Amino acid sequence: MPDWLHRRIPIPLPALALGLLVAAFLLPGLVGHSPWKTEDAVGFGVLWQALSGGSWLTPGLAGEPWYSDGPLYFWFAGLAVKVLSPLLPAHDAARFASAFFILLALWFVRLAARELYGKVQGDLSMLAFMGCIGLMWHAHEVAPETAMLAALAAAYYGLAIAHKNPLKAGVVFGAGTGVAFLAKGIAAMSQPLLAALLLLPLSAFVHARNYSLAVGIGLAVLAPFVVIWPVVVAQTAPEYYSGWIAWQVASVTQSPTWASLLGLLKLVSWTAWPAGPLTLWAAWAYRRHLRDPGFAVPFVATFVSLGLLLLAGAEREMDALAILVPLAIPAGSAAVALRRGAANALTWFALMTFGLLALAAWVMWFAMLTGEPERLSRNVMKLVPGFVPEFQWLPFAAGVLLTVAWLVLVTRCDRSTLRSLPTWAAGMALAWGLATTIWLAWIDHGKTYAPVGAALAKQLPGKIACIESRGLGETQRAVFHYYAGIVTLRNEVHGPTRCPYLLVQFHLGNAQEPGREWRRIWEGGRARDRERYRLYRRVSG
Repeated sequence: MPDWLHRRIPIPLPALALGLLVAAFLLPGLVGHSPWKTEDAVGFGVLWQALSGGSWLTPGLAGEPWYSDGPLYFWFAGLAVKVLSPLLPAHDAARFASAFFILLALWFVRLAARELYGKVQGDLSMLAFMGCIGLMWHAHEVAPETAMLAALAAAYYGLAIAHKNPLKAGVVFGAGTGVAFLAKGIAAMSQPLLAALLLLPLSAFVHARNYSLAVGIGLAVLAPFVVIWPVVVAQTAPEYYSGWIAWQVASVTQSPTWASLLGLLKLVSWTAWPAGPLTLWAAWAYRRHLRDPGFAVPFVATFVSLGLLLLAGAEREMDALAILVPLAIPAGSAAVALRRGAANALTWFALMTFGLLALAAWVMWFAMLTGEPERLSRNVMKLVPGFVPEFQWLPFAAGVLLTVAWLVLVTRCDRSTLRSLPTWAAGMALAWGLATTIWLAWIDHGKTYAPVGAALAKQLPGKIACIESRGLGETQRAVFHYYAGIVTLRNEVHGPTRCPYLLVQFHLGNAQEPGREWRRIWEGGRARDRERYRLYRRVSG
């Protein structure tokens, strides 16, 4: 183990402040807005399919099978809706499942880093994970990826303790890997599983017997997860099972290219900030200790995750979330090893970035509410036509509380080089908090599909045999099912139908009429959105 890990390290944040910071990150943005494009709406759409009488065993979206996610997350989200439905609408209640899983992910990242590096490093690694740019938005969505993150963090914690407690390590590793499978499928399960197997030749860093025993126990614990659900599905829904297997295999058999590798590295470079650069520094610090568990566990997991993302052709932010866990675990140890100049640079960058963002948020909010200065107010209002600003005490008080808490934290935080990560994580919590308190109504007005869904529903009779759709995206299928009760037969899947109605999604400047047998009866869309929708009624044959 590197010598710098043995020195006495001051605690940058007391336990109470750390807990309040986590709460300030997790709670804002869970309630008070409609399902937003893309992942939030799609995830809730899959849940709504089950809540509307669909299968809880085989996920579906707006009447069609959904293969990219397993059922486990939706079980928890459905439970959250059941418990909180007297108080909250379904889409708000469902997001508490994500908060639960992100809290678990933070906890297990902290435990893994504490085991590998030390107590303070564990706290700092948790803050590095919480501060990743790619996590901020998606942690507050109805997204099965949140369950995957918690599962991966638990599995890597199991590997971290394999040398001293193989029984506990095996159970935690196996259960975490199994939950990853039930949350996101084969690719998610493969990450900790391959990492564990690749670590076997390096098991000299621990008692090889203990490590092998832990992996064996883990495989035994994993077995029920990967057998029971697929067997039940194969027997009760064989068509779904065949489609799920085909989709899962296709999702990890893409042909990697240099362009895809560069695109993935570019994606990871900003979604994993600041954990990514800190982990590169940790890798350099461990260059003479490659068999040490502090290097072997997270870095083997990182390379496995990177390789699987490359094979999956990852292009979306959601795709890159899986690599955040192994990157964040060693980030806390890197924060301890940073030179004073680098640590101060990150601290001041965080202070300037989030301080200016907070100032701009408050100034623009004041201009929007009062109309002064007029030019600034006009520019803000122009972005969301039709929005009428209203002063609301609760969002205002929450925004003030978050701002004051941020000022107290950054001024009272320990002045050592370790304050860089607490300062960055607090800034991320402040930025997200202001966006989802004083700016929430403005954002939701521009992103909600509720008015479009309500307008569309008014054009349709109470009972209708079927609706054909063309070009309708996953988000739109989900929100129209939720807000308008519409489930369409997609032309892209079923071909031409004899449905009496046709719903078409198009972009402004790229519209084509479907044919003479259709008469347009409605057109609509969100304000300042190039996505438009037309409803047609069949008038011939």
